[in-house]
Amino acid sequence: MRKKRKIVILLLVVIVFLFIISTIAFRVYENETNNVISFGSIKMQLLQTTLNENNDEIPVNDNESFNIMHNAKIDRMLKVKNLGKEEFYLRISLEMIGIDENNNEFDVKNLVTYDLNLEDWIYKDGYYYYKNVVKKGETTSNLITKINFDENSITSNYKNGKFKFNAKAEAVQAKNNKENVLEVVRMA
Repeated sequence: MRKKRKIVILLLVVIVFLFIISTIAFRVYENETNNVISFGSIKMQLLQTTLNENNDEIPVNDNESFNIMHNAKIDRMLKVKNLGKEEFYLRISLEMIGIDENNNEFDVKNLVTYDLNLEDWIYKDGYYYYKNVVKKGETTSNLITKINFDENSITSNYKNGKFKFNAKAEAVQAKNNKENVLEVVRMA
């Protein structure tokens, strides 16, 4: 009998032990999260214009080349229009590439400047961020109004050189995002 009693007690201890282990193993911890997923239609148009002889704003021709020999200040307006249904935050990067007469690229950092609108735009990490949300149908103010070339340095060091201007605009939906353009969930 003692042997049976020991076996029964041992089985009870094993059952209690397994019950405790299973209770700990299946304990559920709950934590509430707040995830907002939004989908919208961001559609924008990067507008690049110049002034004609009557000072009217006209679109820039694709593949335009700059002849700075007689004019080292080129009128160039750059803005973005919201063509979509959603408001968005916007940033633009500017790039000027110099190409010498042998088709080699050269650094233009000290040769080119822009007349910038830093009242409505903020510069950070290689991008110009528009300070306001761009609403449906709205067009931003101009980021730049002129491109200025250092004519003396260019003509003495890069005679017959060319310049290629690139602007790249990126946007992210404003709805369910931060209130400040510099804090928004990253743009692609």
